[in-house]
Formats: sequence, structure tokens, C-alpha cells
Amino acid sequence: MFEKHPGWNVSLPLGPNSLTWKHFGDIRSMLILGRAGTLQNMHPVLDAALQQHSNFFTDPMDRFDRSVAPIQAMIYQPDAEARATTVRDFHKPIKGVAPQGNRYHALDPEVFWWTHVTFYESIIATQEFFGTPFTEDEKAQLIAEGLTWWRLYGMSDRPAFGDYESYRAYWTHMWQEVLESNTTTDFAANIHTAKVLAPPFIPSPLWPLIRYPVMAIGVWISNATMPPEARKILGWNWSRADQLAFDLFRRAVRATWTLTPERLRYIPDTWAGMQQYRQHSEQYSDGDSDPEPASAAK
Repeated sequence: MFEKHPGWNVSLPLGPNSLTWKHFGDIRSMLILGRAGTLQNMHPVLDAALQQHSNFFTDPMDRFDRSVAPIQAMIYQPDAEARATTVRDFHKPIKGVAPQGNRYHALDPEVFWWTHVTFYESIIATQEFFGTPFTEDEKAQLIAEGLTWWRLYGMSDRPAFGDYESYRAYWTHMWQEVLESNTTTDFAANIHTAKVLAPPFIPSPLWPLIRYPVMAIGVWISNATMPPEARKILGWNWSRADQLAFDLFRRAVRATWTLTPERLRYIPDTWAGMQQYRQHSEQYSDGDSDPEPASAAK
């Protein structure tokens, strides 16, 4: 039932003809990294796991880097299944008892599926806010590609889907039945006031001087791009003045994008993978047989 979707055959690899390849590494996605993390952490199991197993509350950038970089490698480096196995197995020891008394495991397929969905939802959101929004057909294709991506993990298909209608129903269900405001999301909302460690690309002596404004801007962008359902659950306020300021900001991002050289439009590791494919495509699974190529990068 999963194999036939308009514009995408889910048995094909996520090569250069896929929307995932063309957009997952978009550098603009870094603007909503905090948003994506907060959406994931609204799941009560992820909240419990972060509190009990992670350094997120002292070094959030390290946690994001350890999470995002290996997942990007699944898409842009050879041996996608082996890399997916590595990502999956990172989560094997993450289990315990939540404060509510129920046992949890990070490899529960329903929990892992939620985190997976937030990654390709972020691809849609990046283009919605800072690029050229996807058409309905492109969204449908991207959701189908998400099933291809999921199957690399070797996880159960029980929670999975590859059609846009199921995606929308699932999105509504999560807001109504599962997601919550919790310790981790409260921390994210106030991360600019926390004494977190410097990201690796910022000198440690400089960090105390710029930490507050840098992190505060990140929180503001997360709020600006957060789905209204999430704002309601989290109790985040958003004013008309905020919206006007954000509209100016997103226009500036779009204008800057048109002037940016291609190699700077992508996260560095992503660009390196794209170049590696161009030079050594034989190392990759062949995704060029897709009879309906995805649209050009936006």
C-alpha cells in the first residue's frame, strides 16, 4: 500500500532527483533549528529522555550537532542504510521511567516516527517562511519521500505513512492527543537566560558577550515560525508588532538568498556530500532513474 505515490516511487533512493536531497541541507533551515527541536521535545517521552540521558540543558548546540549531522549524512553520503543504522543504534540505551511512572524507550516506533516527521516538516516550513513555498503536489511527494527515508532505519512501518492526507491527520492528532508543554520546552523558551556552553564555532571568551542577544533572536524566530497549535499549548505570545518585524526579516532573508553563491546556500557538510556525488556518483545508490524528477531547487 505504500509503494505508489504521485511523483515518487518510495523504493527509490533519496538521490539528487528527490526534493529531500535538494532542500534538506538548505542553510536557511538553521534559522528554525530551535523550532524543530522544540516541536520534537513537546513529546513527553522525548522530554523525559532529555532530562535523564542528555547534556541538552548545559550544551544544547552539542546535542543538536550530534543529532543533525549524522542524519544529514544519511541523505548526502554513500551507504545510507549503514548510516541510518548508526543513527538508530544511538538510541538503543535511551530508556527509563518517565515522571508519570510509565516506562519508555527512544526506539518505540511511534516516538521515533514523531521525531522523523518533524525533520521533513521542517523542510516544508523552511520554504514556507524563507523560500518558495512548495505546491500541494510537491508536499505530497516530500511526504512520500519521508517513507523512503524512514525505511532506511529498519524500523517497523506500524506508525508510518507516505501520503499527504495521513500526514495532515497525524499532525492534528499529535496536537490534540500527545504534545505538551514540559520542562524541556520551558527551558527552550528561556534558553537566552541560561548559561549554556558556547557553540564550537564561537570563541569561548566572546560567548558571554553575545550569548543573550544571539539566543534571544533564536527564540524569537522559533516563536515566529511555530505552528499556532504549538504556540497555544506552549503559552507563547505573538504580537502584531512581532509579526510585522518578522515579515521584514523573512523578506531580507529571501533577498539575500538570491545574491548568495550556490555553495553558501547549503550547510557545509551537505555541500560536501553534493560535491562528492558529482565527482563519485558510482559510490551512491542510483537515484537518477526517477521518471518524474523533482522541481529545481528554490
